[in-house]
Amino acid sequence: MAENGVFTKRAVCFLDVLGFRKMLSAKPLSEVVAKYDRIITMQSSINRPFRENAEVPSLFPGHSLDRPYCHRYVFSDSIILIADDEDALSCLKLIVHAWRFMQLSLAQRVPIRGAIVFGEMYMDQTKNIYVGQALTCAYDLEKQQNWVGVAVDSSVENAYPELFKEHGQNEVVLPFLFRYQVPMKSGQPVESWILNWRWNLVAQHGTRSLFSSDPETDISEKVGNTLKYAAAVIKTGRIYSRDDSAIPVEMRCCWVGEKEPRFVHGDDL
Repeated sequence: MAENGVFTKRAVCFLDVLGFRKMLSAKPLSEVVAKYDRIITMQSSINRPFRENAEVPSLFPGHSLDRPYCHRYVFSDSIILIADDEDALSCLKLIVHAWRFMQLSLAQRVPIRGAIVFGEMYMDQTKNIYVGQALTCAYDLEKQQNWVGVAVDSSVENAYPELFKEHGQNEVVLPFLFRYQVPMKSGQPVESWILNWRWNLVAQHGTRSLFSSDPETDISEKVGNTLKYAAAVIKTGRIYSRDDSAIPVEMRCCWVGEKEPRFVHGDDL
């Protein structure tokens, strides 16, 4: 069985496009495919370094420009990301990619829910076989949540505690991660690290404008829970970098509006 595969431990991110099935039933398949193709093409473009020149600060200066940050697989409305290796840096690359993809998807009014888990995996890339606890646990945790967001399971912090420290070289990582009471379908919220997609996202018309008002999507309750998260982040006052040019290129602001900033931030939701 393992002739061409490998037993390993990896960080795995399972993402689900919310409202996808209803969109399929309400719109022509060609229209849905065209929009989805744009999103996946966009994701491919950000799944690798972007550096204007060698002088631009980067989180991953040694990463080859032609190599993806992580493995990515798409099955209908499910997107699976798997870290390239077992080490903490590979996990961080997956986190950064998932965080930025969340921002860019919302800029296109495509709501995403997901989970990141660390655990055992069997991977055979020649046969496209991916089996393991990390994948099934990420799937289960994604389905339990009742919002638009990505929870980071405690298994990730247990495996890579250095990524969650508030001092030293890892201080730059903190904006991606936020402790929050994640709303669950069970009705009882669970405190967890999450991908803080609201950080350094400049929305001209406010966070609410990132979500479609189309009743066909049927995610109004999830949107309400998500806006509560956005309000909690805004309340901290730590929502934008002080100087975008001074931070790594992977962390610079994502803006949503009819024109490029500067414009009045829609922080009142």
